[in-house]
Amino acid sequence: MKNPILTGKGYQTYVLAWLVVMLAHIFLLHLYIGFSWQLAMTDALVYNVLFAVMAPGFWYVVNFAGYAKDTLATFAMHVGAAAISVLFWASTSTFPLRLLFDDSTYLSFLSGSYIWRVIIGLMYYSIIVLIYYQIKYYLDMSERVRQEGELRNLLQDAELRMLKSQINPHFIFNSLNSISALTIAAPELAQEMVIKLSGFLRYSLGKDSKEMNQLSEELENVGLYLEIEKIRFGDKLRFEIDVEEEAKTVKVPNLILQPIIENAIKYGLYESMEPVNIHLTSKLQDGFMEILVENDFDPDAVSPKGTGIGLKNVRKRLQLVYGKSDLLLVRKDLKRFKVTLKIPVKQ
Repeated sequence: MKNPILTGKGYQTYVLAWLVVMLAHIFLLHLYIGFSWQLAMTDALVYNVLFAVMAPGFWYVVNFAGYAKDTLATFAMHVGAAAISVLFWASTSTFPLRLLFDDSTYLSFLSGSYIWRVIIGLMYYSIIVLIYYQIKYYLDMSERVRQEGELRNLLQDAELRMLKSQINPHFIFNSLNSISALTIAAPELAQEMVIKLSGFLRYSLGKDSKEMNQLSEELENVGLYLEIEKIRFGDKLRFEIDVEEEAKTVKVPNLILQPIIENAIKYGLYESMEPVNIHLTSKLQDGFMEILVENDFDPDAVSPKGTGIGLKNVRKRLQLVYGKSDLLLVRKDLKRFKVTLKIPVKQ
């Protein structure tokens, strides 16, 4: 991990802090003890500049101590580092000052204040190490948050891909079976169905799981799906799409409508002896685009077996994309099944 003082703009704050300490040192020696400005500035400069040069190295002590197995070992490392650093600093700083000044009063003060300088050095070390620990904690926390965010994005992307892959493959199997049967009975319809199925699969399989498409594009794909099913069921399937022009440009998650339409056909058409109407409408209202899919169903008919994964899939995808769990509403009247989809619209 890079030293926060030596990288970025951390050094500016660091230099400013030491200037403040140095000024306090100068005023203390000049105003309270009575040494000249020159002597006070030299003393402050030698001691504080040397410690300021040494202090960035304590960052590596903090990082190395982090590998210790227990608190006692960490404490021992810091005691050793502090003792070596401070004794070296106090001794090294005193030597040039003795050479520069021959004032007996100052030299006597220098000798008498050695123990206090050691204590001040230990205080400097403790303060700097504590600041380093706070910085390290913040950096570690930021890195953890970043990694967790990346992990959430990866998991969300994987889940979206999984949900997309759960689009009912029975539709493809049924379409292929229908094509097989039509190749003999009605080759023209078989050819038409192959073309439409090809277009549908090209759209469905060629979209990224996170991609957002305009509603108009999704409606084109839904239209292909319904036309394929129309070839299978003939006049038994009737559908109508009524969408406001403003709503057609709204972005929606790709393939979000297909499971809803598939659900309408499966539970409305398979067991019904009468023609079934599927009606899709969409409009903008109160910051949302509402998509309503309605279909007839026979309440007395036996529902086809299934896992019910289609609408659960849609609800989960909406929750992952928009962070809300109330964007899908399912209602059932006497002979009408209704699914309302709400897409948040950015103003």
